[in-house]
Amino acid sequence: MAAARVAPEQTGIDLELLDRLRPFLAESLMVLDADWTVKANLAPPGGLIGRGLGLGVHTLEDMHPDDAVQILELGMQAFSTEPGWQGSKVVRMRTGEGAYAPYEITAINCFDDPVIGGMVVRTREVPTDLHEDLTGIHRTSAIETLAEVLPIGVLLLDQHGQVVFANETACDMLGREPEALKRDELALIFDEADRPQVTEAVRRVTAEPGREEGTLHLTSARVEWVSCRFSSDGSDEVTSVVVTLEDVTERRAAEVALEARANHDSLTGLRNRASLHDLLRDRLARHVPTAVAFLDLDGFKAVNDTWGHDRGDRFLVAMADALRVGPFEHVEVARMGGDEFVVVADADQAERLADCLAGAVAAVAEAEGVPVTGSVGIGVDARGDTPQDLLRRADEAMYEAKSRR
Repeated sequence: MAAARVAPEQTGIDLELLDRLRPFLAESLMVLDADWTVKANLAPPGGLIGRGLGLGVHTLEDMHPDDAVQILELGMQAFSTEPGWQGSKVVRMRTGEGAYAPYEITAINCFDDPVIGGMVVRTREVPTDLHEDLTGIHRTSAIETLAEVLPIGVLLLDQHGQVVFANETACDMLGREPEALKRDELALIFDEADRPQVTEAVRRVTAEPGREEGTLHLTSARVEWVSCRFSSDGSDEVTSVVVTLEDVTERRAAEVALEARANHDSLTGLRNRASLHDLLRDRLARHVPTAVAFLDLDGFKAVNDTWGHDRGDRFLVAMADALRVGPFEHVEVARMGGDEFVVVADADQAERLADCLAGAVAAVAEAEGVPVTGSVGIGVDARGDTPQDLLRRADEAMYEAKSRR
């Protein structure tokens, strides 16, 4: 947009002189667009705060985290008012030296001006001898006060999904400073696998008032798992989003341990019978061509009888480890109980399964120094099979192989 030329005879100032006078200005003027980003900046070259705020930068980036909510409230009010409205707040902003100092920020609605077409924001430094008496730099928002006494993490997002406030608990849980949370995209604090879910949740709650919940995995944080709730409010449009974070790391670990006990054999860590049936039911429902190998250890009872159950258990664990790291990809192994194992593989591996499993048994038996061999039966799924049908065919094939031995 071409700059409007100021007539020197009216003000005595032309554009060149105006540019030369910028270092002497005691305040800065910026124009923000509807997304709160800087579209024009008339400020001292070093910036009123000791450094410049470039075009395209979000205006909340330099706010003190405790005062960001006040600016959010001012902005919400300003962008919802009629042209000509103006309001002010005293807040703390980060200076070029990294410290915070008080500044008065005034917003003026000039969206109807064909040249300005935005929100004019005037910033001036508050003298040191005055700012201690100004209540505007202290917490005035009920949500901030409440957030700091809650035993859970609380984040406040603006209508674009950007963090504008984080309580101490949230910063501690996430292992991040408030400035970093405000600067980075919210989804980046979560594990890469969960980021699409977070992005979609934020999109929905900023598009219209609502609530989204989920248990999410954090990355590079003090806690590992959080129960996360996104809640937005508003009548016609969303004005803010509250995000709560509850540490559920211990609960999640207990759930995983409980699930492992329910679905895995306690001795070998392999799938148990119930988990095996669930696996087969899922593969058959998805019409995945499936081969099942039923393995029975011959001579294993003699191991228990001769050397005792501890030696027998050690052999079973070694056998489970050998089957788990066998020569096939995408193989699942289960212990049916006693000395019976089941290996689930893709159907195109069926012909190799029996020989490979017999070889694995021979290798473990030699390493453990016990006279154990194995009988293997193979079953391949047919149309309409249930898990029981497939396992029964493999079991019958195993007994045929055993009888031939």
